[in-house]
Amino acid sequence: MRITFVIVVIAFYLAANYYVFIRSLSAIPCSCIAIRVIYGILFALLALSFIISMSASNEKFPQMLTILQPIGSTWLFSLLYIIPTLLIIDLIRLLNKWLHFIPSFVTTNPQLTSLIACTVIVISLAVLFICGSYKFNHPTVVKLNVKSNKQIASQPRIVIASDLHIGYIIGRKKTADYVKLINDQHPDIVLLCGDIFDRSVAVIERNNIPAILRQINAPLGVYAVVGNHEYFGNLPRAVELLKQSNIVVLRDSVVKITDDIYLIGRDDKSNPKRQSLKTLTSNLDYSKLIIDLDHQPSSLDEAQSVKADFQFSGHTHDGQLYPVNLLTRRLYEKSHGYLIKGSTQYYVTSGLGLWGAPYRIGTQSELILLSIETL
Repeated sequence: MRITFVIVVIAFYLAANYYVFIRSLSAIPCSCIAIRVIYGILFALLALSFIISMSASNEKFPQMLTILQPIGSTWLFSLLYIIPTLLIIDLIRLLNKWLHFIPSFVTTNPQLTSLIACTVIVISLAVLFICGSYKFNHPTVVKLNVKSNKQIASQPRIVIASDLHIGYIIGRKKTADYVKLINDQHPDIVLLCGDIFDRSVAVIERNNIPAILRQINAPLGVYAVVGNHEYFGNLPRAVELLKQSNIVVLRDSVVKITDDIYLIGRDDKSNPKRQSLKTLTSNLDYSKLIIDLDHQPSSLDEAQSVKADFQFSGHTHDGQLYPVNLLTRRLYEKSHGYLIKGSTQYYVTSGLGLWGAPYRIGTQSELILLSIETL
């Protein structure tokens, strides 16, 4: 079933590329055979870069993947905007055959029209991605001030981050930037909601990422749950590298991080045998504050049913790009932001890092600074 799905996705991706290639090729005169051949080769390399970067071995081809992953994912994101634009242009042309509303000077020179259209699309994409890169590289610190009727003597400053996706695209420098951003908030506690690493643990070892993560300064500890991307790679090794980073990894376990705060860390939903929240909370003292970390914000009712005070999740990236965020808002009860259900308060973060090319379009990279006020 999984192989069939992969084949269908690849076939759809190749068909989309073929459509873009044929439509863009019309901007090059038929007499320019050499230019057409060169363009065809370059287009094929561009289209295949994403497939190669997703299928090549992380351990055998590290330098190649460092180059191909951002190129391939940028092209994939480009298709998200190119395909609808070309379809709209083709629909207009089709309607014009019956309605004749396009001026004749446009229809008499279709090659020039195609060249102008391609130029406008390329310039628009360049502007869009420049703005998206700026948005990604300037994360927002969300100050989340919440209230609880439970008494918390210590009043700790808690920083929450998710989806760093450290790997080939988010490397040593960006990881160091994230550590600095976290430390600038002067946290007592740091909570990481999964997908800390992308897929490859080899690049984490090669770049000595644990040495950077160990620089996070949180007197009461750094705690993390794993996400689906830790499962995509070498999960046992990923957990070991997180521990080497002085991060306490919680997989279906509970710790008391202060005298009045319990922290529950759930294994990711990728594990079909993970324990229920009911089991994990069965022996807790409900006079204490209960915080649940769960990478994927699915089944929000579960935290409410056990009367957890808070649940923090990530995973969705809030879609990362418009209009994908419109889809994630349909898929999840809460794909980004703050929510109250009964006595449980939730925050789903759009993540500090991201998947694929480093762009945020219509969404934001963010870090959460949590303050809990007792009533």
